[in-house]
Order: sequence, then C-alpha cells, then structure tokens
Amino acid sequence: MSRRSRHVPPKSGNAAEDLMQWYLKDRASADTWIDTDVARSCTSKQQYADEMDARAHALMNGMGDVLFSYECRYCGFWHLTRRPT
Repeated sequence: MSRRSRHVPPKSGNAAEDLMQWYLKDRASADTWIDTDVARSCTSKQQYADEMDARAHALMNGMGDVLFSYECRYCGFWHLTRRPT
C-alpha cells in the first residue's frame, strides 16, 4: 500500500500576494524604509497584468491624462500613479 503525501494547502492564486509573503518571510532583517515604500507603492494599489491594462483602466475612469503607469519593482505587476514617469 502506498503512503499518501501530506495535504498541502492550495496557493491563494494571487502571485503578487505569494511573492510579497515570501519576501517578508525570507528577508534578512527588517528595514522600515523598505516596508514603508512597499506599502506606499505596491500593496495599497490595484495590480494590472501589463501596461496596456493599466492605461485602459485609467482611460475608462477618465483619468488618462492624470495617471501614469509603471512596473512595480516589488511585485512585477503594473500600477497607476500621479507622478509622471
């Protein structure tokens, strides 16, 4: 009779959330500046798969001339910001 493998809970399906959890768990030491930057520039913003998707959402909301898209250095997804890139 073969042994069953242990039950592994399924992943959340949100790649950015999984990546963020890995980063927080495996970093060498706490850095409050990085934590603040991650919260400001990533975790508090909507994630878009690519630049076209981010721009489309800005245009649909009538904010195409005010919001700019950028690729996040922390999660790899795209976000919108008011700062020109």
